[in-house]
Amino acid sequence: MKKIQTKWLVAVALGGLTVAGAFWALKPATEIPPKLDTPIIALPAGLAVPDLVVATPNLAALPAALLKVPFFKQVFTEDAVDYYEHHPDKLGLEGALRRIAFEHELNLQDHFIHALLSEPAEMAMWKSDDGRPGHWVLRIEKNNFASLLSWIAKAALSDTQLSVDGSINKIPLYKLQFGGDDALWFFSQNNKLVVLSDKSWLEGKQAAAWTKLLVKLASDTPNPLLQHYGVQAASSGHAVVANMRYLSFGYQSLFGNVKAVRMDIAAADKQTGWFSHILLNQQTRWDGMPLWQSAPDGAALCLSAPVDWKTLAPVSKKANIPADWLAQLEPAAGVCWYPDSSLYSPLLLAQTKKPEQFAKHAPQLFDWLIGASEAGLRDEEHARLPVRKSKKDGGLLLQRAVSANDGNLSKDAKDAAPGADKITSGRYFDVSMAQSGASIVFSPDRKLVTTAMDVQKKRYAALADRMEGPKQGYIAPEALSQLLQKATMATLPGESQPLMQSAAVTYLLPHIKAIAEFPDTGLQLSPSSDQRKDQHWERLEWRKPK
Repeated sequence: MKKIQTKWLVAVALGGLTVAGAFWALKPATEIPPKLDTPIIALPAGLAVPDLVVATPNLAALPAALLKVPFFKQVFTEDAVDYYEHHPDKLGLEGALRRIAFEHELNLQDHFIHALLSEPAEMAMWKSDDGRPGHWVLRIEKNNFASLLSWIAKAALSDTQLSVDGSINKIPLYKLQFGGDDALWFFSQNNKLVVLSDKSWLEGKQAAAWTKLLVKLASDTPNPLLQHYGVQAASSGHAVVANMRYLSFGYQSLFGNVKAVRMDIAAADKQTGWFSHILLNQQTRWDGMPLWQSAPDGAALCLSAPVDWKTLAPVSKKANIPADWLAQLEPAAGVCWYPDSSLYSPLLLAQTKKPEQFAKHAPQLFDWLIGASEAGLRDEEHARLPVRKSKKDGGLLLQRAVSANDGNLSKDAKDAAPGADKITSGRYFDVSMAQSGASIVFSPDRKLVTTAMDVQKKRYAALADRMEGPKQGYIAPEALSQLLQKATMATLPGESQPLMQSAAVTYLLPHIKAIAEFPDTGLQLSPSSDQRKDQHWERLEWRKPK
């Protein structure tokens, strides 16, 4: 059974959507160029690349610094900071430490955790099975850990929540249980405190590599987990880096030259301002404007990236198409979401250097890739609805109806696709792909594809008409707010869970609506001071589109 393959189409933009939410503003208020001269090195064998890293002169001050970014200040407000300040895990940890200090007659100052975190820190995080950054390693630098270690060693001899649980190169590894089944592990040497979210790294084949790394973290040497991204803590501000593999949900192989995104924020006592950068391989350059010339006006969010089409060679081979035909595709692709469509049905845009060659193989690839067996079709050889191939305005149009619970069309509608009454679900996508000259468009939403064909014939305005210069992306906050509101309401359980429905309407929707207050923004890459020819950081600017 072949199911509709749309995930890789939206993967190009998923990372950018996350970044857009975090970095939104036209430009920093004050110039504070981040340090970009830290060596970028590969991690030792056996270590997994972190999905997120943070380098900060004051970990406790990071939430307040994030609120200086206009998007965070307007959309999330101080409620988000207050929520994490009073999070049950944090309160449970503080409670456990206070109980240990009281029972063992130890002197533990008020606001101990806040004081501990108000120090230079480096943090690396990896996603857990639920997709959250649930695994992490934290290194804190503090000049006076001697007294802390003395009372920890004393308490660990007889306490039920604090105990010695192994060692790191003969350094005691302590386990602290709190909040029921929660626990963390930590050890300290010299002026470094290293805290672990779990102990799984020290088990199995990876144990030796992680032990060696943790020993290094307890010394004054640079942190390899941050050096992988060329990041170091600086007194001038905070640096936050996210791996594109994490942001794109594992589909980064399609655009392997884009490695990570970075945000630098001024420290609270320094000049206000922030910068964003993208980590690129080699001297990667691409212009999204040819793509936006095929995109209909009215988009909520559009992003582009250089795509390594060779990664699709196995797909081409399975469809019995020579893989070398992928070489005729231009090296950049884009994806757009529209407020009158859905999150599940974006518009993918690409360009071909050889329209005739693409038109020759496209129907075969589309037929192999798109579709699923439908219960109303009994013949195993024809278990999917046929591909509808037509020529419209001199272009090629391919379509196939595919049942889907989240489909934007009803099989009972008067304008339902031919044969839609035989599909499995009550709803479906009329998945469409069109080519007109060098332009290629694809979407599960047929309306977006036909509108894009109208753009080619000058019957509908193009998104490019709103932009000037080589823009790699575009954000229309008002339209994006509408799209997210609609997606949120469609996801809620409704009357079956009225409390959840009420909570979302009361607390979540106001934040989504606040997005609409920002101006339209174009995303543009500009050369930075990083002149390395291999991996290098390039400035991502947020400007008025025109």
